[in-house]
Amino acid sequence: MNRWMKGAATLFAVLLLAGCSLLKVSVSTGDPLSKEQMETRTLTRGFYYDLSREVVRAADSIVAESPDLGVRVAAVRWKIRATQAALTAAMQGIPDVALADLWILCRRMERFFTSAPDSLLFGPQSSIARETASRLDRRVERLARQTLSADRYPLMERFVARQLAEDPGTGEPGADNTTLAWLEYLHESGVEHAYATGSIAEVLADVNDRVSGQTQQLSNSVSWSKDIFEMRLAQDSLHLQLGAQLDSLERDFSRMVAVAEHLPELSDRLLAELNAQATQLISTMDTSVDQAFADLDRQRMSMQEYVSREREALVGQLRETGNELVRTTLDAVPGVIGKLLFYFVLAVVVLVGGPFALGFWLGGVRARSRIKKQKGE
Repeated sequence: MNRWMKGAATLFAVLLLAGCSLLKVSVSTGDPLSKEQMETRTLTRGFYYDLSREVVRAADSIVAESPDLGVRVAAVRWKIRATQAALTAAMQGIPDVALADLWILCRRMERFFTSAPDSLLFGPQSSIARETASRLDRRVERLARQTLSADRYPLMERFVARQLAEDPGTGEPGADNTTLAWLEYLHESGVEHAYATGSIAEVLADVNDRVSGQTQQLSNSVSWSKDIFEMRLAQDSLHLQLGAQLDSLERDFSRMVAVAEHLPELSDRLLAELNAQATQLISTMDTSVDQAFADLDRQRMSMQEYVSREREALVGQLRETGNELVRTTLDAVPGVIGKLLFYFVLAVVVLVGGPFALGFWLGGVRARSRIKKQKGE
């Protein structure tokens, strides 16, 4: 009975709420970003991935070509810091700020690499980094020109120039957050900024990009830091090995010098023994060389005799073959002559006897026909 009453009360409450027109449940989806802002965010983050690939490729080329440990470590550090700074700049919530920070990062890196000497960069391989930084600076400037509107691009260009003039940087890639500076600059220029955070789908996509980017960057940073540790470990290990070998050689020479100084008779005896052994070795070598030449002469004579025997045998075989060919030819001559005579006689019979027999037959036919005519008359 109690269960029926609870069920009825629940059904009544549901019907009451369903019939109340004043109760509404809604979820705010947020203000979506404009088409220009969405395009700016997409292209800026796409440029970040290209920047990371080019910086990593340039740093790996420097590491592969440079034998200097300091240059290789500096290249790996540049790779870590530049990609991390680019990630922080590109993943900001306001698309214009993200583009401006990436522009400032590339411009600052290009200016420092151009002005700094090779000794402060990557030695003889510094041109690789300079070319990469210059190419990235031109690309981000072209990206801003293509993405921003005609009135927005000059504003950002002047903003970037002002930020670089105020803070040219120390050469170490670092991420700047110029959100406040950009908004104040727009306010000073009389431009109203649209404070749209994006729809739920856009916010979720933004969060997903940030999390995946930070995860990948963390993994890469750990891997590259391990490369630096392995470089230093290999270098230290090589130094230790060389030092140990040099120490061992020094100890050996010290012992030899001590023996030579304190035991001169041992040195004389050692030199005499070495002289005797060297003489014996030279004598043994002379004997071995003489025996080798003697063996070579014997082998040459044996080879010459073998060639002579083979040549005589070959000449004999050729003679026997020639005689056999002559005999076979002479044996076949009578048969050939007989066949020739037979064909000659046959030809004479055909050429001479044939016409004669034909004439004789034709004469007989004419004679018989004449006799028949005479009888008929």
